[in-house]
Amino acid sequence: MVNYYKLVAAAIVSSATLLSVATAIAADTTASSKCSDIKWNAELLKKYPNAPAGCQDIVVKDGKKFARFDATVIAVHPDGVSVRFVDPYGNPGRVMKIQPGKDAKVDIAGEKVAYGKLKKDQKMTFYIPESTLGVISDPTDSASSTIVVK
Repeated sequence: MVNYYKLVAAAIVSSATLLSVATAIAADTTASSKCSDIKWNAELLKKYPNAPAGCQDIVVKDGKKFARFDATVIAVHPDGVSVRFVDPYGNPGRVMKIQPGKDAKVDIAGEKVAYGKLKKDQKMTFYIPESTLGVISDPTDSASSTIVVK
């Protein structure tokens, strides 16, 4: 006969193990939904003090924080793109220009696309690493673009 208490104990241990694995995975991808938990670049905040209002959420990868933003392409220029940020409620925000770095791309519907191939009215997602003016396509990307602060 199977010992009922041993089965219950084994189920509890298995559940606890799965919960700790899920928690460890989640901790490496999303810190919290509070965009106030990130240290913003001083130059960015000086020129665009409401930039944090456009932050969708914070993602943590390898212990580093990244603010996620959504935007709509307004215009494509030879030296970059103008984008209109979208706040977490879907409202249009400020227009800014981004100058792409070498090999830099952005996320368009889950696909990485080079800045030069963007088209007006496309919806894009990008990330700003904590304390920087750089824009990257996702937290694993190394090709950075620059927000032009005028």
